[in-house]
Amino acid sequence: MSSDGAHRRAARRAINPPANHVLQEPFLDRDLPPRSALAADVNTAPAVQSACFSRREPLANYLERLDYVSSSVLRRFARSGASPSVLTPSPVPKEATIGDALHALLLEPDRFGDHYFAAGTVGEPPRDSTGSDPAGRTWLSADTCASLEAMRNGILQYSRAPLSRWLADGEKELSIYWTDRSGGRWKGRPDCFSADVILELKTAQDPRISQFARSRRRYGYDLQAAHYVEAVAQLTGRQPRFVYVAVESVKPHTVWVYELSTDELSRARDALQALKDRFVDAFDPACTSLADAGASTRS
Repeated sequence: MSSDGAHRRAARRAINPPANHVLQEPFLDRDLPPRSALAADVNTAPAVQSACFSRREPLANYLERLDYVSSSVLRRFARSGASPSVLTPSPVPKEATIGDALHALLLEPDRFGDHYFAAGTVGEPPRDSTGSDPAGRTWLSADTCASLEAMRNGILQYSRAPLSRWLADGEKELSIYWTDRSGGRWKGRPDCFSADVILELKTAQDPRISQFARSRRRYGYDLQAAHYVEAVAQLTGRQPRFVYVAVESVKPHTVWVYELSTDELSRARDALQALKDRFVDAFDPACTSLADAGASTRS
């Protein structure tokens, strides 16, 4: 059996876990270290790039940086192969999406205030002649705002795991950049993390076990999970747990929480490494940016 064939099969297993895949919820209310216990550079970026550093920056800046590769690029590569189009950075969402709005409301309240406005509320500013907000914000209906608040409250009031404390204590939307031993340069931006646990927020019309398993297969969520675990381990020196927080985007906005088991993370990690090997083999590893790599795709 060739190693290349084994790598391909491992990558397919992570992208397409078995249909009968059972998600688990094995929680322990473990104490987390204070933020000061994280890597010393958690709020700063050195002038000279090191093996691993973090940066507090807008999402647009993170997406525009092409000298490090994200899990989104890797998953597009897994679906499409060595096409230069997989290297195109995803744009910052322009239109109202309940997922992005919930991320902002729960994780980045300041960004929510800067980017979104509830139409019909007291103090509503006038729109310009085109009906747009002069400040460039996305206008949300009163019903949408009510749904967002219900989803946020459901997450914060969840009783089977200490989500509220984890969210309060964790680092939120922090960009992590690192270089591995073979010289590969990667980046990740977990929703919320500490040295012990990563929380990944997902919205879904149906967050039940079987339906969420389909989303994991379709979108390669477990590859993203392994990528984020590697990022946090590089930054903190510790292997964190990985927890999906899935919230129903329609009433009654039920919250389901899934923690990946050690075996699930191990399989995802193996598949991720196989995918990275294929990516490096498809694009010139000497390139200094993804833009250069797009022009140097191997035939």
